[in-house]
Amino acid sequence: MAITNNDTIKTPAGDPLAPEPAMTDETEKNPALDFPIHWLRQTSPYINTHRGKTFVVWFSDSLIEADNFTTLVHDLTLLSHLGIRLVLVHGMRVQIDAELSRRQIASQYGTDSYSKRRMRITTTESLPAITAVIGDIRCQLESAFSTGLPNSPMSGAQISLMSGNLIVARPYGIRDGVDYQHTGELRKLRVQKIRTLLNAEMVVVLPPIGYSPTGEMFNLLSEDVAMQAAISLTADKLIFLHSDAGSIGSNLHEISTSDEQGKNEEQQFADSISSVIERSTYACKNGVNRCHIVDANNPDALLRELFTRDGSGLLINSGDYDNIRLADTNSVQGIMALIKPLMADGTLTHRTEQDLERQIDSFYITEREGSVICCASLQIANNAAQLGCLAVHPDFRASGKASEMLDHLIKVARQKKCTQLFGLSTRTGDWFLEHGFKEGSAELLHQLQRAENTRGSKLFVLEIR
Repeated sequence: MAITNNDTIKTPAGDPLAPEPAMTDETEKNPALDFPIHWLRQTSPYINTHRGKTFVVWFSDSLIEADNFTTLVHDLTLLSHLGIRLVLVHGMRVQIDAELSRRQIASQYGTDSYSKRRMRITTTESLPAITAVIGDIRCQLESAFSTGLPNSPMSGAQISLMSGNLIVARPYGIRDGVDYQHTGELRKLRVQKIRTLLNAEMVVVLPPIGYSPTGEMFNLLSEDVAMQAAISLTADKLIFLHSDAGSIGSNLHEISTSDEQGKNEEQQFADSISSVIERSTYACKNGVNRCHIVDANNPDALLRELFTRDGSGLLINSGDYDNIRLADTNSVQGIMALIKPLMADGTLTHRTEQDLERQIDSFYITEREGSVICCASLQIANNAAQLGCLAVHPDFRASGKASEMLDHLIKVARQKKCTQLFGLSTRTGDWFLEHGFKEGSAELLHQLQRAENTRGSKLFVLEIR
């Protein structure tokens, strides 16, 4: 049993986007070793997890005009080549304001007293400017994804974008006496058409424009289009590349929709981010696995969010992000990576991979993006259960993963009609006591030590009710 706070212990899995190790004599002799091969190896679990999944990616209007827009195109191309099915939604408020100004048309807004949203009033006069902006952005996207220069990230890319009348819309109507005219809201998506395009390896672009059955065109909120697209397609991820995401700060990395505290934390942010968190939370409650809010100003943020353990932005999940399940033979390598450093320093009893394979039916694991970040064994005899080999990846030892695993194993033991859960430990007695265990009797300890040849361990017992 081990739960250690020694952050110097590291498993082979690390941050593939971390700074490259310093040059050594070996790399100086062989320049080929300077290439970060370890980065590629460590991203493989994420590549396997993401392949074939559907991601809806929204990016802000400011990003289209930014210097790092080309980097975004390169990253999206990489995701497509890795087998990820992409649906892109773009904002265009900045471009619409600029085009209206160029045409000397005043921008008009109204505020819906119910939703508290500030909405553009799309007049008949302003509609041609909006269609011009949509056409211009579409051409920019198609041009950027058509680049195929040799010796560049787009060499041989051959990415095909596809758009069209894929959104059915209705008018936003008259609210608080204000007629929003050609401003609308999404009614439904042509989901089967979109899936057909994705199956044909197309990247689908959904501009924030929709059409009614009578042929009218409506200007939509792009964030709503992204949210509804993710829900309708049952997307695996909804990603917001937002220019204000840098304001979230470094202390908040994850919010669960089942966490009341997490729900309240959205009040700390600017209105633009709060509205994105609100939409992400709604999407997670309606079938989207995970939502990510990523800083659009950081050119490395998207890949870091998708291919590293801790990411770079804010993750919003539906409460089952880290899946606790029974281990299988495919989990042996992940478990061994967790416990090997702890066996080396004497915290855990030595086990071989063969030992793990024989005992695998008693192991439970917590997975994140296909990687094992926590493990424990639960052995049941008569009305008692023994907890053992509890280990957490160093990056997650302050995140409560051990407590979550304990709660899960208590439920399993209770279902098996167990009345006691006990564990043996040489170094983590405080943790057991903090979680309601009490020191066991000397007689029972003696029996366990004799049966299991433990190393002077203390016994801790939890009564299960």
